[in-house]
Amino acid sequence: MSGTLAGLRRGVIPLLVGGLLGFIGGYFSAGGGRPGGSAAPPPARAGEGDRVGEIQTALQKDPENPKLLTNLGNVLYDREDWGGAIRAYEKARRKAPADPNLLSDLGSAHRYQGDFKRAISFFERARAADPGHWQSLLNLVLVSAFDTRDSDAARRYLAELKRRFPEIPNLERIEKQITSLKGAA
Repeated sequence: MSGTLAGLRRGVIPLLVGGLLGFIGGYFSAGGGRPGGSAAPPPARAGEGDRVGEIQTALQKDPENPKLLTNLGNVLYDREDWGGAIRAYEKARRKAPADPNLLSDLGSAHRYQGDFKRAISFFERARAADPGHWQSLLNLVLVSAFDTRDSDAARRYLAELKRRFPEIPNLERIEKQITSLKGAA
């Protein structure tokens, strides 16, 4: 079993981290701008409207399906329709209340709406549901450091992230950003 876990960490974690690092890189390159989103979501990308329609059609047949509701939330999230994503994720959460990925996505959507307290709450719930859910711990680092500007909390979360998941790249870069925030405060 431990060999399987080690293989999983070597094979899957770099792929997952790549997506998060894209987010982090964009965040830093944008100057760590505060979220809040616009009133209207951006226009749908090609084929995205079809995907929403497909999911909504499937939901007519199975309106309580948490996987379909999560998929709808994911498509709306990708469109930056934070309110729509939150509504879909909340419906999914009624059926899958302990899904750490769902809880973390719900926290991220709240973060983009500027509701940092709720975002942190959902990231903490994701960690409680799965203590090995490193994504929610990384999200706690980022929200604490760059949104709430709580460098002490960010440092605590980062220390835990480094201790438990040292294989995640660019943690030193995040640490430098957190240190510079504390110095600027």
